[in-house]
Amino acid sequence: MAKAKKHASSKSSPKISPLLRSAFEVLNHGLWHFFRSDTSTDMKFALLHVDQAVELVLKECVRSSGRSIYRNPKETITIWGAYDALAELNIAIPEKPDLELLHEERNSIQHKFANPSAEDTAFHVHKAVKFIRRFLKGELKIDVKDYVSAEYLDQIP
Repeated sequence: MAKAKKHASSKSSPKISPLLRSAFEVLNHGLWHFFRSDTSTDMKFALLHVDQAVELVLKECVRSSGRSIYRNPKETITIWGAYDALAELNIAIPEKPDLELLHEERNSIQHKFANPSAEDTAFHVHKAVKFIRRFLKGELKIDVKDYVSAEYLDQIP
């Protein structure tokens, strides 16, 4: 089982928004569950956290483009709102069909008590991590390796 590496102090780490920092925290935690075991509990939490990381990454891209992520003072846009905002900015997300499947699986877990299989979880986690790597590098010029444990990333081709 891989263990997350300790990060350097905030003085030496590149400065990122709290939104993106949260995305990396939940991604690390989701991958911890994913690699820990293939129990239904770990698979559930892996998918919930990885999907949340995807949503936060999308929102960070919207925010960093100068657009608000708030629909009103107490509510942020949904993942669908983030997709729409990014489309208006001409930011392509070819992985969107796979990410939609992940989000639907997340909704089934959250609202219908679903128990994802290890095989389905692996599909979603691999697709999401590939998206996050590509999207952060291409759109935000951020290397996920600076924030997510290499012990996890090295296990996802």
